[in-house]
Amino acid sequence: MAFPEPNASVLSTQRPEEPVQEPSFQTTVMSVGPAVHSVEAFLTNHGVGQANCTRLASSIVNSARKYNLDSRLIASIIIVESRGNPFAISDRDAIGVMQIHLPTWGYAADREGINLFKIEDNIDFGARILKNYISQFGVWEGVKRYNGFFAEDSTSEQSAQDYVQKVQRLYEFQPAPFPNPISSKENEVSRNLFPYGR
Repeated sequence: MAFPEPNASVLSTQRPEEPVQEPSFQTTVMSVGPAVHSVEAFLTNHGVGQANCTRLASSIVNSARKYNLDSRLIASIIIVESRGNPFAISDRDAIGVMQIHLPTWGYAADREGINLFKIEDNIDFGARILKNYISQFGVWEGVKRYNGFFAEDSTSEQSAQDYVQKVQRLYEFQPAPFPNPISSKENEVSRNLFPYGR
């Protein structure tokens, strides 16, 4: 067997073509750090099944970071809404772990290609909705609105308040102490009379 004689196809004075970069098909590995372990323990302690617990916790932490929310708040809402069941469907047409209300949000989810039965999509979309309400109304009013409270509907007030209390209990919310009944002017006088406290 002999080597081919040099010819135009074997010997070229042209520069070789740049090698083609093949796209990298690496799988995304979920980071299971301390924040994820903490949320996972919180979910487990509140009765969320082990089947999807790490996936739920990772998604909660990722969405909390993305939208600058407290991961424990998102987890508390998920526990109240569905106990972490990605296939939960309510009698009020809300679906998934964060119980996204289809009549309100279904069109937007469909338009954006969001699969509300997929844990990651549902949590991300729910966290985005929650963040919007919190930005407009504050934390606990935002949580009320997430549940479907409308200021114009007086019948939704009690239901929304019950919902907020459930979320707060899970979140281990500590209510502020009762406000001091002394008026601010009396308080100022008291500070002047007793500068080091009573």
